[in-house]
Amino acid sequence: MSTARFAVITTAVMLVSFFGMKWLLTVRPLQPDARLPTFHHVDVDSPRYKLDQSSASDDDKVRDRLRDDVLDYAKALGDDPCNEALKAQYIKAVVAYARAWTSIAPCVAIRSCTNWDSAALDRAQKAFGTPRDHRVRDAMMGVHAKVTFGAADFPKDTTHLVADLAADDVIEPPHLTRDFRQHVAAQLDDAGARAACGR
Repeated sequence: MSTARFAVITTAVMLVSFFGMKWLLTVRPLQPDARLPTFHHVDVDSPRYKLDQSSASDDDKVRDRLRDDVLDYAKALGDDPCNEALKAQYIKAVVAYARAWTSIAPCVAIRSCTNWDSAALDRAQKAFGTPRDHRVRDAMMGVHAKVTFGAADFPKDTTHLVADLAADDVIEPPHLTRDFRQHVAAQLDDAGARAACGR
């Protein structure tokens, strides 16, 4: 009886060892990870790429004026980040642009959008989703990386949208979670990136 038990235990240990080592040594493809950048081939001759790289808009004169004002003042303020007059003009242009956005989808101003607002959100996305609007957002992100703005610089009805468009955590900081504290600690190395402007 003990010989049979020994044979069964030995066979079980050998099978577990064999399949365990086989599983351990099997080469498996890497799984996608959202933290790693992905690359894809871009056809520079495609109509989609040419449209994205253009300054095409929806040919609405009022929205084009708003876009151009933000682009012009963002460039000027980026070149002279301590100029308070340019900063005031930039804020005025950004507020007008944000209010035009929220005039189509008012729920964006207070972040209360629901399924009932999907038609308005679609209209706003279509009106402000042109390649020129993408350039506006890039310009806003660039100037907000150089110049310090606060929530008090913008009216309350535009603060949420401006913070989202410019990707500016200073205007509207996220909750102080562990990840945010780590993000802040990592950003301390870049503290000199924004202009001091005598403060």
